[in-house]
Amino acid sequence: MSIVIDNLKEAINGEYNAKRKYKLFSEKAKNENLNKVAHVFKAISFAESIHIKNHLKALSIITKSSIEINPTEQIDDNILKGNINDTISNLEDAIKGENYESKIMYRKFVKNAANNEKNVAELSFSLARSAEKIHSKIYSNYLKDLKKKRHIVAEKIYVCKICGNVEFGEPPKKCPVCDHSSRFFLEIR
Repeated sequence: MSIVIDNLKEAINGEYNAKRKYKLFSEKAKNENLNKVAHVFKAISFAESIHIKNHLKALSIITKSSIEINPTEQIDDNILKGNINDTISNLEDAIKGENYESKIMYRKFVKNAANNEKNVAELSFSLARSAEKIHSKIYSNYLKDLKKKRHIVAEKIYVCKICGNVEFGEPPKKCPVCDHSSRFFLEIR
């Protein structure tokens, strides 16, 4: 069981640092007059906070104790700020991080949770993994548009408050990741 607890703590730390980094990426994009890209960074930063909440709840249930947000391996703000580049580079960095989480980290964590019969952790990791795949695709599409100097259409962005899935235009009737209704989507402004 300790491996699942360690995995949850690692996931919380990773999501917390991604959330902070995406907020800084959003500010940089806004400074470069790339407001639509700034908006998507802001939305996905919020989505990462959903993953943190889910992982904390799973950790609390497994350990039978109250857990508060207190990541143990925070990246120093000066280091984070020092790694902020132009928006194209920031999108590439975000894609790399989301792909690592969905293809490597969460894949392993889901397997560890299943092997240890920790269903609540397995669900939390699975939801995050599915949402991270979507985040990567979104970032990839924005990167392609920027590199090809295509106009990025302004759209409303919604985040599922249950799993962190991100949708554009209008929320779906049912979330494709967690199957919750549209009332669980929050518009990110």
